[in-house]
Amino acid sequence: MILDKENFTFFDGAMGTMLQQHLTPGQPPEILNLTKPDVIIEVHRAYIQAGSDIITANTFGAIETKLKGTGYSVEEVVQAALANARQAAGDGPVALDMGPTGEFIEPLGDLSYEEVYSLYARQIKAALTQKIDLVLLETFFDLTEAKAAIEAVKNHCSLPVICTFTFQNKGKTLMGKDVQSVATSLEEWGVDAVGANCSLGPNEMLPIAESFVASTKLPILIQPNAGLPKLVNGETLYDISPEEFSTSIKDMAKLGIKWFGGCCGTTPDFIRAIKESLT
Repeated sequence: MILDKENFTFFDGAMGTMLQQHLTPGQPPEILNLTKPDVIIEVHRAYIQAGSDIITANTFGAIETKLKGTGYSVEEVVQAALANARQAAGDGPVALDMGPTGEFIEPLGDLSYEEVYSLYARQIKAALTQKIDLVLLETFFDLTEAKAAIEAVKNHCSLPVICTFTFQNKGKTLMGKDVQSVATSLEEWGVDAVGANCSLGPNEMLPIAESFVASTKLPILIQPNAGLPKLVNGETLYDISPEEFSTSIKDMAKLGIKWFGGCCGTTPDFIRAIKESLT
């Protein structure tokens, strides 16, 4: 079973963090799927060796709105990313990673709901030419955009769908929605699991995890950042160690949450630390 509801399941950590040294300023990390596939495969393998049960393909920003001007199509990037992930994972589970469009939907922005749906439909159709095991929609903050993504995925396949939102310190999304509103909506739209990722470190994410546990019976995935970011000499650094990270994750595990991974600033050492602390 891909999604084990009874036992701990470990996703991977940050991809972008691992790729910084290979990127030129402004270059989307997804382009490296084509220009430096060996680097991507090496990152996936490092997470697998650290204990990740499920790896996510390097497709977070592989959507038309973010690939404009790169010279690469959605299909090229998504298919290369999935081929790289599959080469690393072998028969192990691979998730298609889908993030926000980076633009606002009407009336706040210029994109219509139908246009957003089409963007995600193109992404999932490109992915279905490869073997994938589940879809991870992550770092969403707008319920309308998430609904379009979920609808696009579910209309084109029957794969399990996980959707995680990003919250601010006060426990609300950028659009002002609280955890209960997010969890209730996602459950109504038929996702298989919900959760939170990005923006906050594990300490700050604990109240959000508690709210998810109180708001839904669905499995919950928590993927915090490696603490809070600090800009030092032009470089973004994070303020907690893998050991501190795993200690905070243990507190969330006491709530009954079974699925964990890492977001910005985390590395294979963080995944190794949480797996060792929980198993």
